[in-house]
Amino acid sequence: MKPAFGLISGLMAAGLSMGPTAVVALPDPYRVEPLAPGVFAIVRKVPTRGASDSNVLFIINERDVVVVDTDIYTASARQAIAEIRKRTRLPVRYVINTHWHDDHVLGNEEYLKAYPGVEFIGHPVTRDSVIHQVAPGLDTNRAREYPAVLARLRARLASGRKTNGEPLTAADSTTLRDQVTLYASFLRDVRTTRIIAPTITVADSLVMHRGTRTIVVKWLGRGNTPGDVVVWLPQEGVLATGDLVVAPIPFGFGSFIHEWPSTLRALRALPAKRVMPGHGEVMQDWTYVDQLIAMLSELGPVVGRAVDAGVPLDSARKLVDFSGWRARFGGESAFLRRAFDDLFAGPIVEAAYARRKAP
Repeated sequence: MKPAFGLISGLMAAGLSMGPTAVVALPDPYRVEPLAPGVFAIVRKVPTRGASDSNVLFIINERDVVVVDTDIYTASARQAIAEIRKRTRLPVRYVINTHWHDDHVLGNEEYLKAYPGVEFIGHPVTRDSVIHQVAPGLDTNRAREYPAVLARLRARLASGRKTNGEPLTAADSTTLRDQVTLYASFLRDVRTTRIIAPTITVADSLVMHRGTRTIVVKWLGRGNTPGDVVVWLPQEGVLATGDLVVAPIPFGFGSFIHEWPSTLRALRALPAKRVMPGHGEVMQDWTYVDQLIAMLSELGPVVGRAVDAGVPLDSARKLVDFSGWRARFGGESAFLRRAFDDLFAGPIVEAAYARRKAP
């Protein structure tokens, strides 16, 4: 499971790394941004801690509504449904899951409850991963992992010390108390969540004609996951990328560094006027995507040589020079620079090593 954006960074700042599967709760603030007539983005604030909710696109057509991605928490999905109902009484007929990560699919059940006839669309790999990774992973996390993490956080807070033995500062204690609250909230939020996998799979391209509107669901290649699909509205010039694009820091977990640039170039060829990333602000141009392509294109061969030479993973992390890109993506923000290492630099090298034995 992909970690929440803010949790890992927040815990590392306090010397409290909880490993690669940590995730916490409570919906982050959001706003609804109109992108075209009948087309709206629910843009979640990228958190400094806590939830890792996805952005959501909803498209109000002549007779129905199409939704792209469904958040990680039931509370967040219900918020999105409420925003849709403020604007139309039409039913949500289709939900498109851009990929299998929890923060894009765990809200599916709320849409099924609210709109019993809804169908879920995704790549075949996404369906398989939801069934065989998300569902058992959530069961394990609810039953064992997250209660154990919650216990460790409480014990750390009671001890008054970081993992390295240093005393907790007032800020560290506040972070820990926040994390305890968030983990407990997460466990309450998902205690009865049922995993809903895509019911319709798209291996290449699907064109949906909803009245006068055309909606294209397209797989352009592997990038963030094997089954990333994008949603393209050619008449409106609106594009939803899923986590092929995440800002201000890309996610490197489980990704395909050697194929990702070509997938992004295919994405870049679409004449989009507005680009909604999986997380982050809606983009009006391709500046950020161009920067991402340049970074992946430069780092891919470097990481590949380390893998081919059999350099140990820990050594490879030190050999690959991320400093220039860390500065470009993180700017002057110490938090964003730390997030770059936690969410991209470390995970992208680890993913490349994992690919040695994977197809």
